[in-house]
Amino acid sequence: MEPFTINILNILLLATIALYLALLGFILTWVYFDAEQRGVNGFMIVALTFFSGTIFGTLAWLVLRPRLQPQPIPVRS
Repeated sequence: MEPFTINILNILLLATIALYLALLGFILTWVYFDAEQRGVNGFMIVALTFFSGTIFGTLAWLVLRPRLQPQPIPVRS
């Protein structure tokens, strides 16, 4: 039985996968909250973004998203 050795390529592979998953999580979280803020179902937009390819889906959301409606600012008198 061969002992487990840490190879630099294994570390680079795991680091690349971890970075990809972290960026994926950040992008999909941002898309969800942006969609909810604009009055669209966030889960639906995240699913469309994820399954259409994250980069293409995010760019499509940036181009096709509805305008943000201005919210009135409450003023105390």
